[in-house]
Amino acid sequence: MRTIIRYSLIIIVLYFVLVNITIYYYASTLKPAPKADTMIVLGAQIIDNSTKPGKLLQERLDIAIDYLKRNPETKVVVCGGLINGKTATEASVMQAYLMQQGIDSARIYQENQSTRTAHQFIYPKRMMDLGSVVVATSDFHMLRSMMLAKRSGLDKITALPSATSYSNAEKYTALWREPLALANSWLFDYPR
Repeated sequence: MRTIIRYSLIIIVLYFVLVNITIYYYASTLKPAPKADTMIVLGAQIIDNSTKPGKLLQERLDIAIDYLKRNPETKVVVCGGLINGKTATEASVMQAYLMQQGIDSARIYQENQSTRTAHQFIYPKRMMDLGSVVVATSDFHMLRSMMLAKRSGLDKITALPSATSYSNAEKYTALWREPLALANSWLFDYPR
């Protein structure tokens, strides 16, 4: 019995190590296409009930701002609904942040219904013709996000991963959470 438990633990640890290596290697190989028609920025935690993005969301927005300033014709869809009793949607906080950083409000579209990654591709498709798309999200979140984007029917898609800072505690949470979420999405998430 001890042997079974020992080998089971080894297999579990190996799964997490190999999946994390795959996740971060995949993100390191991605480059966004210039002059995309649309950028989709995936939502993340906001601070309390304020209009401040959390550190992880700010990292995503900052890399999106750099791209949007270099590609002034690209429109942006900010995604994220009302989560955990907050009074502001992730999308509204993201739009406010982008506008504070000089992105014209006419380029920003809010998708404020989604509460799951899979929905953050379906709902924007229902809102408008997206054309070619760049997805902006965290490096650890990119493999699952691209899989779900393709399953949602987005075919002209590239990625802009934001490097999650080692000072951000969410990076360490992602080391155990994202391999589980990836397996769950691979098995069960087929957005339509």
